[in-house]
Amino acid sequence: MVEQKKLKDNINGWIFLDKPEGMSSNNALQRVRKLFLGCKAGYVGTLDPLASGFLPIALGKTTKFIKFLENSYKEYVSSVIWGIKTSTGDQEGKVVEEIFFYPDKEMIKSNLKFFIGKINQIPPKYSAIKINGERAYKLVRKGENFTIKPRSVDIFEFKLKNFQNKKKSEFYVKVSSGTYIRTLMEDLAKSMGTLAHLYSLRRIGVGNLDKKLISLDSLEHMMHIDKLVKFLKPADEIFKGAETFSLNENEAKLINNGIKILKNDKKKSSNTFAVAKYKEQLVVAGFINNGYFFPNTIMNLNFNSGE
Repeated sequence: MVEQKKLKDNINGWIFLDKPEGMSSNNALQRVRKLFLGCKAGYVGTLDPLASGFLPIALGKTTKFIKFLENSYKEYVSSVIWGIKTSTGDQEGKVVEEIFFYPDKEMIKSNLKFFIGKINQIPPKYSAIKINGERAYKLVRKGENFTIKPRSVDIFEFKLKNFQNKKKSEFYVKVSSGTYIRTLMEDLAKSMGTLAHLYSLRRIGVGNLDKKLISLDSLEHMMHIDKLVKFLKPADEIFKGAETFSLNENEAKLINNGIKILKNDKKKSSNTFAVAKYKEQLVVAGFINNGYFFPNTIMNLNFNSGE
């Protein structure tokens, strides 16, 4: 029992999960968490049960770094059915309206440009947004009447990937965090005088993270914790490309106590993001300002200050 607790305490890292369709993000998280001895865990960017694909899951102390991914851009491939509006904006809802008008390839392409850049979007009522402390989708199911305020989102790329037939098209989109693809597709349809709903949605990218994913089936077939741990990506995996430097023991002690250290880099004068590491024991995300490194988030793995 003591050995298992010790092992559990040393589980830290990321699983870049390929969430299967038909499962909630939380259900996927709990199944992964169970495999890793019930350690602390959290994910970035909720995927609806209908959606599949990239769900970054942080395990152990790595959960401290989730906040650094929350505003990352997302990439999706989505299929749309034209002419039919559903109550949820996707395949799970009931058909509420139908129009027998289907846009052709040229009409679709010519309208995409109106959605590139910063746009206002009203999130769907069947969403996890909180209204006075309660999830919007729960309020809808109770039959309550409410409104959701529009919000600004960024659409970086929006491309017609495949014109499958007159009733069905496939798109690639790259968007800011918090963008609802269901709503984007409904708004695109509206701009062309028709209706639409999502037939399928797959997230293929989160920021600049490695797109090589592992399936839940693959993880569950491994069973043994020793094999599973080998598939964990390191805690600082999400900081690839960021300035990184090593700490000596004295600097590590100061940082571990939340104290800034002299970096002697006057060139980086204002809020340069950086990562500091001490052996395999300490990973710190912070900012360089006026020659000093200020720790923001400290992940103490097995650090012993010797005090």
